[in-house]
Amino acid sequence: MTKRDEIKKVKKSNIHDSAIKLFSNKGYFQTSISDISKEANISKGLLYHYYSSKEELFEEIVIESVESILNYLPKNEKQEFSDDDLAYFLNKIIIPSLDNNKAKWMLLILLLSQQKLFELALKHLTKSKDYVEFENILQKYFETKGYEKPDIEVELFTSSLMGICIQYITNPSFFPFNAVMEQFVKRIISKS
Repeated sequence: MTKRDEIKKVKKSNIHDSAIKLFSNKGYFQTSISDISKEANISKGLLYHYYSSKEELFEEIVIESVESILNYLPKNEKQEFSDDDLAYFLNKIIIPSLDNNKAKWMLLILLLSQQKLFELALKHLTKSKDYVEFENILQKYFETKGYEKPDIEVELFTSSLMGICIQYITNPSFFPFNAVMEQFVKRIISKS
């Protein structure tokens, strides 16, 4: 990587961090490009050099946030989850991610609470090869487990997981996160 590429990477990271902070604290619609450039300590023109719009920046943040977790999916020939793969994914990937990326998770929580933002994020996520692959792997997993409606199980799984994550992020002192996650994993993998 050249020095120029390294500088560009650092600037983009700074823009991302600033945008995430502002989106999480002020909200997406209340945050302007000027706010982001000010927070990132760069000119508005330089920000536009990297991103043509706030939506483009938002899209990249959402996709990178989700893909940073999905990169840990099991890579096997069949592109399938075993019970062990799913337990590992939940316990060793999701949990540490919550602890290490609270600002990004707060942003995702804000997304889910605002219909327009959720729809915008979903529009961008469906372009993500990793996200589509994740949904397919989950659907295959639930089909293999013998669930009658595996597509509905995928929705139930992702909704339940997101609800657990929301509770943990917003109420960490009072939510019995480890016990809930342990029970969640047991219920999913116990179906034969």
